[in-house]
Amino acid sequence: MRTIAIMNNKGGVGKSATTISLADILVHDHQKRVSIVDCDGQANATHFFLPEFKSDDGVTICDVMHGECETVWSDNFQTIREGLTILPGDSALYMMDIASIRNGIDQRAKRSLLDIRNAAEEDGETDFMLFDCPPGYTTASVSALSAVDEVILPMLMDAFAFEGLRTMLEQIALLRKDNPRLQVSGALITQWHRCDSVEQGEALLHKIRVPIFQTVIRRSEKLVESTYDRTPIREYSPGSAASQDYRKLARELLGKEI
Repeated sequence: MRTIAIMNNKGGVGKSATTISLADILVHDHQKRVSIVDCDGQANATHFFLPEFKSDDGVTICDVMHGECETVWSDNFQTIREGLTILPGDSALYMMDIASIRNGIDQRAKRSLLDIRNAAEEDGETDFMLFDCPPGYTTASVSALSAVDEVILPMLMDAFAFEGLRTMLEQIALLRKDNPRLQVSGALITQWHRCDSVEQGEALLHKIRVPIFQTVIRRSEKLVESTYDRTPIREYSPGSAASQDYRKLARELLGKEI
C-alpha cells in the first residue's frame, strides 16, 4: 500500500484538486483501490465527493484523532463508489489546532493517522491512501506526515510557493526523525502556462535539491468548472489539458510510460 500526503504550506496551489483527480484516475484508469483522508478543516475533498455530508452523518477525521472510534479503518471511511472511499474532513480540526497551540500536540492525535494507516495496510483492501493536507503545520498535517511514506508538493511558479516549498522541506526533515520512511516524491508544477515568469520559476526549481515530477499540470478553466459541477476532471472534460496532465501524473506515479 502506498501512502502519500499532498501538501504545501502555500494555499491555492492545487492540493485538493490533485488529490481528487489522482484518486479518481487511479480508480478508473488503473483499477486501484484508493482511500482519501481529508485532513483539511475546509473539507474541500469531502464536500466535492459528498456534498450533503455533515459531521453527525458518520465518523470524521476529528473522531479518529480524538480516539472516539475504533481503529478498524474500513468502519471509518465513507464509500464514494466502488474502489474509492474517504475519511471525511471536519471544521472542528480548527479547534484541535487551537488546543495544540495552547497545550502542545496531543501525542494520541499525532499517532492516530498512523494507526489508521497500519490497520489499512494489515487489512490489505486498499492500494493507495492519499492524505489531502491543509496549508500550514497543523495537528492533522503533522499526524499525516507521521503516517505516510511519500509527499507530493504541488506548487505554482511564484515566489510565495517557493517559500512554502522551503518551509515544507524543513518540516519534512524534522519529522523524518520520527518517521524515517518519509520521502518527497516530487514537486508538482500546477497551473502551468507559457510566460517568462513561469519559465524563470521552472529554472529556479531545477536548481533546488528536490525531486520534480516530469508531468506539469497546465492551467485549465475546465478544472475550475469541474469543482462547481462536483465531477472529477477526467469525467467532466476528458480532453482538457488538466485531464490529460493528471492522467500522465498517475502513470508517472505508477512508474508507467508517460
